[in-house]
Amino acid sequence: MGAAFSVSPSPLVKFPFSHPDSFQKILILLDTSTILNCRVVCTDWRDWFTASKTIWSSVSSRMVARMLRRKMRTELEQVWDIRLDFLLEMVDECWTEEQEMTMAIRIERATRQPIWCEFDDTLKVISQLHQAFYRGLMASPCVGPVCIFLRSKVAHPSVLKVMGETLARHLNCVIIDERDKEAGVVRQCLLRAMISCQQAPRWVFKDMDLGWLGEEEVEDVQQYQPEPEDCNDNQISDEPEELTPSKFSFSYLLTSMYNLVSGLFSPLTMWKMLTTSQSDFVPVTTLESDDEEEDEKDGLYSTAPPPAHAIFPTVLELLDCDSLWLKKMLIKKAGIDKILVVPKFEEVTKHIEDVGAQFTIAGLDMSGTVCQLDCGALATEEGAVV
Repeated sequence: MGAAFSVSPSPLVKFPFSHPDSFQKILILLDTSTILNCRVVCTDWRDWFTASKTIWSSVSSRMVARMLRRKMRTELEQVWDIRLDFLLEMVDECWTEEQEMTMAIRIERATRQPIWCEFDDTLKVISQLHQAFYRGLMASPCVGPVCIFLRSKVAHPSVLKVMGETLARHLNCVIIDERDKEAGVVRQCLLRAMISCQQAPRWVFKDMDLGWLGEEEVEDVQQYQPEPEDCNDNQISDEPEELTPSKFSFSYLLTSMYNLVSGLFSPLTMWKMLTTSQSDFVPVTTLESDDEEEDEKDGLYSTAPPPAHAIFPTVLELLDCDSLWLKKMLIKKAGIDKILVVPKFEEVTKHIEDVGAQFTIAGLDMSGTVCQLDCGALATEEGAVV
């Protein structure tokens, strides 16, 4: 009776170490959320995940195979092919276990998310530029429009409207290799868009050799203007040309004409941001002690960073973006890390003193119109914020 009562641990506690091959084969049959939840079963399982260097590369390969099997309706095939090629290009850039994990999660989400078709005119331009690349007239294929690679993490209609109008200027961006700045086909496509009075895409130039997982500096967004004397409005030349910028004043006239047309024919396009279900996102893993949390602060399974604001989320925190490079571009060009989303704009008056001057508040007023407030322009007078 006085003997100490002890419970022998379950054989499953040591299962990852006693049968590592079998354990890994089971894991790669699971979805990414379940795999991450397996890590918190017990300390032994967590230690196995920490020591493993191949699990996520195996999972990533299976997710790619599943993604390639996805079928689309005919009208959506081009949009899915653009996103598919983009994700496959990033898979080829992965060389660390952390990158493999990120891509496995990203590909699984993309396979589950609905696809929509938007910016039809831009998609036609993309198709023309891809054909030019296959004929050797461009150094690299273009990528875009950017809206294909963005999703909202929430489905609230007010949040979607605020985010859509905040990012509207950048959703129609097309990313071009900086080596193709002077390519005739690029300038011809823009000239035809000007003449047809259609809203031309915004060109973003990038060094494609640096890939999409790197952290190189984002180059300025440009509305590139073609030189009219080197462009043929009716056809794309089959021979590559060596083009140099023109000094004629007629190009400045075209620039003015383009700015006028863009101002007349650029209504705000409603962004059909689709949501990713909450179950698709990586759960925050909590460790058993502060010491262990400190040890894994910069590790593969580190916890998410704290929010920028304690009450309101930023556009960046609500945005699900396929590429780190695209996210950095939107931070630089749109300041999405400093824009707080407040669905009911009038509610911000209750917390205005808790919002720093570096933030801009965006929300809907009583009439449903998106409003923005630059907190840096506020001043305190006699204890009141005005």
